[in-house]
Amino acid sequence: MSITNVAIYVRVSTDRQAKKGDSIDEQLSTCKAYIASKENMVLAGTYIDDGISGRKIKRGDFEQLLDDVRLGRVNLIIFTKLDRWFRSLRHYLNTQAILEANHCDWLAVDQPYFDTTTPHGRAFVAQSMTFAELEAENDSVRIRDVFDYKYRQGEVLAGKAPLGFSIENKHLVPNQDAEKVLHIFQFYAACNSLNQTITHLESDMGIVMTQSNLKTAILKNKKYIGVFRDNDHYCPAIIPLDLFERVQELLAINVKISQKYNYIFSGLLRCAHCGHSFSGATRKIKKKAGGFYKYPLYKCHGAYPSKRCSNRKVIFESCIERYLIANIKPLLQEHIADYEITSAKVIDYDSRRAALLRKIDKLKDLYVNDIITMDELKRDKEKYIKELENLPHNQEQKDLAPIRKLLKMDLESIYQTLEPAERRQLWRSVIKEIQIDDHKNLKVIFL
Repeated sequence: MSITNVAIYVRVSTDRQAKKGDSIDEQLSTCKAYIASKENMVLAGTYIDDGISGRKIKRGDFEQLLDDVRLGRVNLIIFTKLDRWFRSLRHYLNTQAILEANHCDWLAVDQPYFDTTTPHGRAFVAQSMTFAELEAENDSVRIRDVFDYKYRQGEVLAGKAPLGFSIENKHLVPNQDAEKVLHIFQFYAACNSLNQTITHLESDMGIVMTQSNLKTAILKNKKYIGVFRDNDHYCPAIIPLDLFERVQELLAINVKISQKYNYIFSGLLRCAHCGHSFSGATRKIKKKAGGFYKYPLYKCHGAYPSKRCSNRKVIFESCIERYLIANIKPLLQEHIADYEITSAKVIDYDSRRAALLRKIDKLKDLYVNDIITMDELKRDKEKYIKELENLPHNQEQKDLAPIRKLLKMDLESIYQTLEPAERRQLWRSVIKEIQIDDHKNLKVIFL
């Protein structure tokens, strides 16, 4: 009689159930009793996903289970009911294909009538999965309906109150900071500058925030005119509608203006002191004959406008281009040489990774045998998973083709013929990041 390596899969769909542990214990008890009743079955592993929806394909232990299936460690997967396995037909079919390719079967212990060995049986399973998915979707609709009803009543369901509001009896009410919010809208409407507004907020009002937060959390927040979702009377308005609409027009204009110039090194430059990215700007210099010369430049976002960084030097785009054209080839040659040396010293971390996975499996055994609690299981499992995530991987081979191609180019001649978008693409094909210090020294980090 051949031995069947059996994996137990257990899932609860809410954090409440997971912490309580009753549902997990019941599923484990049922599955272990089934294995004990069969002479040819051996427990190969226990896989527990707590507090995770069956509609999600990304489940920690579920993914580990599939990996073990692919490695031939599991011949049969058992669980209590089909909805513990999946509640999405598409995910079920994709997983079923993996199981069939690796000669692995499954069994719902409390639903033995499911049979995937015949066409009628597979059709019945698919039909059952369809109804399970429909039920899950109906649950989602019911929950959304409840939320929508509460939103229509002006209730706050979660999260912090926006600046200028407090939460009282589950509703937003203006507080003493409402005047500050009005002032912010008025200030921006007058200066039409996010940078100036941020500087003003920090220096004069003690409020520190980024451009993104200023736009999304305040200037574009419709709650300040009393609107949220489909409720036009969600809360009291603290900003006049005409002022709010004027600010939205100015924000839209600023977006269009910022898109006029395609900054070549946008997203590549980083401050060597504070780690902030460098943002693009344009300096105008008046021509003798009238009009202006426009020179693109970059400055540390941590120094402008907040002054949190001491690196307040600006660097012109043309300076970066000249530096790269003059130095890129020797820098790339050095990069290739360093890579070839280090790639020859590949460190094998597979044994450490395997040891950590065994420890995780041991934790499950300890929990199943009532030696540790669910809280201890989750605590130690999270510790081992974090160590796994931080564990270096074996070095992958880099694609050096873009670098070797650039080395063969007559870069100085060709570069002058390129459009800004083409120059952006060229540098991004080989460069990951350029660090700049307060002496305008550049350190190039390659892909």
